[in-house]
Amino acid sequence: MVSATLPIQAAVPSEAALRADLTQAVRLIRGVIAHPVPGALSGRAAQEFVTLFSEAERAAASGVALYTPRVLETGEYTREGHGSAADWLGKLSGSSSGAAKGRLAAAARAAKDPRLTEALHDGELSSAQLGLVTATLGEVPDAAGDLLKLVDEGASHKELVDAATTMRATSRSRQDERLRRARVHTNRHFRWGQVEGGGIRGGFFCDEVEFARVAPRLEAEAKRRWKAAGNANGNGDSLEAHRLDAFIDLLSGSGGFGCSDGDGDGPNHGRGPRPAAPRTLIIVNAESLRRGTTEGDELCEIEGIGPVSVAAATELLSEGGFQYLVKEGFDIKAVTKSTRVIANCIDMALIVRDRVCARPGCAKRFGLETDHREVDYGDNGPSELDNLVRLCPECHRLKTDGGWRLQGRPGAWEWVAPSKPPSAQQMARARKVAVAKAKAKAKAFVKKDPSGPRRT
Repeated sequence: MVSATLPIQAAVPSEAALRADLTQAVRLIRGVIAHPVPGALSGRAAQEFVTLFSEAERAAASGVALYTPRVLETGEYTREGHGSAADWLGKLSGSSSGAAKGRLAAAARAAKDPRLTEALHDGELSSAQLGLVTATLGEVPDAAGDLLKLVDEGASHKELVDAATTMRATSRSRQDERLRRARVHTNRHFRWGQVEGGGIRGGFFCDEVEFARVAPRLEAEAKRRWKAAGNANGNGDSLEAHRLDAFIDLLSGSGGFGCSDGDGDGPNHGRGPRPAAPRTLIIVNAESLRRGTTEGDELCEIEGIGPVSVAAATELLSEGGFQYLVKEGFDIKAVTKSTRVIANCIDMALIVRDRVCARPGCAKRFGLETDHREVDYGDNGPSELDNLVRLCPECHRLKTDGGWRLQGRPGAWEWVAPSKPPSAQQMARARKVAVAKAKAKAKAFVKKDPSGPRRT
């Protein structure tokens, strides 16, 4: 007698059971936030709470994306008097109907892609991540796999945006690129208005090539002011504040770039002699330049801005102030220099290699600084490519003052914590002490030898 064993399928929870579980989960979360205990928690415990709340937020966003297509399909939202699904979701989520419309569109597109549906069931996609992935699919139909892999690897939103931007730029034909730039130009704008409580808030939208004509000069001036004011040590105004000062001076034509009021106070604080005009660097693979388009992982980028088409990059050839770096596989690792002034060919190779801040997950492009990674310059560290890395000011400060280290190799860096990572407050105090000691040492040196060089 032969007996057959039928496979046992897991029982699917009933609608009532799922609703009960979800209701209980919401009730539990509300119960936690109802207790006025944040001020009594340690910093570490508060951080763990925020981590858990963020996981719940992503899971909730995935749930909204999974279930809203069914609401649209049945038209159930009209039973509560809502004229559109966007109005219904906007009211529920406390967002504008425009933002809700974007979420609904992303959810509808995700429902048609098995990979995205599976990712939503895992509960790890935020609303912003889902919107970015589905928007990219409109231009690059096979992009979901690569972008979801980045999400699984813990990529930051900035890294995800950069990857999606590169995919879109690579997939566009010349005709598509012309149409895209025409749309951008048509929709260009610069808006500003007074906000409640005082102050002006503004925003602009323009073509990457147009912005490349002013961005390097603006960023160089902002960073110069920031460092001159001593803010690079973590004190005083932010780099963003100095960027606005530089921007206003540039627009007003007041001559603020390079002017000094002599007293170190007021709106001109931190200004000094005008630096050499900053270059606008355009990096492109030789193969892409010959072909007229990029393929695979080839580069065509404006430094500090991001990927652009080869046609857009070559548009700037006839203009002054732009420097082109055509990348065609050459080895410059043997070129070294023992001073802080980095050899030009090493500087160029460093810019090509470290397109963004080298700390995994950071991906910032503007204001990057060169750091002696393994052996510090003060310890006779060589200024060679293997010992140099580009970091944003915040990550540079973490490495210098916080004891963090970069290990590994380009493209596979590891951000290694010290045995006892300091808090931001501890780093700020340590930095103040170090600056005070440096000033005292400089003062003692001048007092001992008044004819010697003065430090400023």
